[in-house]
Amino acid sequence: MARFAIDTGDVPMSKEDQAQLQNELQSVTLAHIARLGYDKPFAVKFPREWWGIILHPDLDGIPDIEGEWGKRIGSF
Repeated sequence: MARFAIDTGDVPMSKEDQAQLQNELQSVTLAHIARLGYDKPFAVKFPREWWGIILHPDLDGIPDIEGEWGKRIGSF
């Protein structure tokens, strides 16, 4: 599965606009995955430490992905 990252760090936005953008991006992602029609459902995680969404075919794989991306995001 492809990995996507969007960095809007230099775009001034209110907290409300940030939350709305996050909600819209998560909704688009979930709707697109649903339209693909996979037989097995994906585990979904909305990280607390950073804005985003993690989709993985195995719930046990999410902590590794979350830790990896958390390190990458922290280095920006």
